[in-house]
Amino acid sequence: MTTKLSLTFLFLLLLSTLHSQTIIHGTVTDSENSPIPYATVYLSKTTMGVLANQFGVYTLTIPPNGTYEMIASCVGYHSRSQIINANGSNKNINIRLRVKTIELKEVVVQGKDRNRQLNYELFLKNFIGRTMNSPMCKIENPKDLIIYRTSNDSNLIAYSKKPLIIENSGLGYKIIYDLKNFNHNLKTKHLRFSGDYYFQDIAIGKRQYYKVHRNRLIAYYGSRMHFLRALFADLLAQENFLMINTKRDSATNYWITADTLTVQKFRHSQNADSITLFHDRPIEIKYSDNHPELFPLPHVYRPGTYTSRIYFADTVSIYRNGFYPEYFGLSWGGNMSFDRIAELLPYDFIPKPPKN
Repeated sequence: MTTKLSLTFLFLLLLSTLHSQTIIHGTVTDSENSPIPYATVYLSKTTMGVLANQFGVYTLTIPPNGTYEMIASCVGYHSRSQIINANGSNKNINIRLRVKTIELKEVVVQGKDRNRQLNYELFLKNFIGRTMNSPMCKIENPKDLIIYRTSNDSNLIAYSKKPLIIENSGLGYKIIYDLKNFNHNLKTKHLRFSGDYYFQDIAIGKRQYYKVHRNRLIAYYGSRMHFLRALFADLLAQENFLMINTKRDSATNYWITADTLTVQKFRHSQNADSITLFHDRPIEIKYSDNHPELFPLPHVYRPGTYTSRIYFADTVSIYRNGFYPEYFGLSWGGNMSFDRIAELLPYDFIPKPPKN
C-alpha cells in the first residue's frame, strides 16, 4: 500500500509540471549572421526537438515545465548549448553556430586502425551496455564513429563525426547521440563518456506498446533518474531507496559503510526548482525492487535488493525531473553504473502505471 501511495504522489508531482507549456522560437545563424537551414534544436536528453526551416527559423513547444539544456546543432558546425527554464512563458532565443574545421587526426586514425572490429565490439559493450535491452539496440551509422586505442594500448578512445543513430526496439526509442568523448581505461576499467542527445519515439502497434511500456518502467525503477527524482522530492524511503554513509577503514584505507544518511545532511540549498548537493565521501544506495506487476508471472516474482554508490566531484544541482547540468559532478558505482545507453530514458518520461 505504501509503495502505491508514494508512486501516486511522485507521479502527481511530475504531472504537475504539465499544466502549462512554453513556446520557444528564434533563428539559427552562422558567424556571419546568415541563416542555417534545417538545423536541429532540441532539449538534451528528452523527446522534444524540431528542425529549423529553410530560413533557419524554429519553434519548439515544451509541454512540461522544468529546467533543461537546449542544444542547437547542424552537420559542419559546432553545437551550442544553454540552460533554459521552461515556466509557461514564451521566449525568443536566437542561436549562432560556429563552423567546424576538419581535423587531420580523423583521417590518420581511420587509416591506421586495423583492429576496428575488435575495438568496436569493446566499445559496444561499454557504451550500449550489457543489460536486458542491450541486444535490442543497434547503431545504424557505425562508420561515423571514430574509435582507436592510445599508443600505449591503455585507453580506448571514441567520438562521432556525425550524431550516432541508435535504435532501441526494447524501449521504443531512437536516440540521436552526438558523442563528444568516450574514454575507457582498459587497465582500471574506469569509463567516462559524454555527449548531447535526444530521443524520438518509434512507431509501434498497440500490442507492442504494452510490452515497450513495461520495459520502460522496468528500466526506470531503481535507475539513477528514479533515485534523483525521489531525492529531490524527499521520497527516498517511500520509493524503496536507502542511503548509507561511508567512512575510511583505518586498516585498509577502503571506504566502508557506516550509518544511514538523509538528504538533509548534504543538501546545501533548496528552492522550488532544484536542490544543491555535495558530500565529501561516497554514498551507498540500496534499492529494494518491489514491482511484481511488471513481470509475466507476478505470483512467482521475488523482490531483490541492489547496491550502488554515488561519488561527488563537485557541488551538483538536481532538478525535479532528475536533470543535473554538472554532468561530471557525479560518478556512479555498483548496480547503477551498469545502466548505459540501452537503459536510457528521456527526462520528460513519466512512469504511468501499466494498464492490465
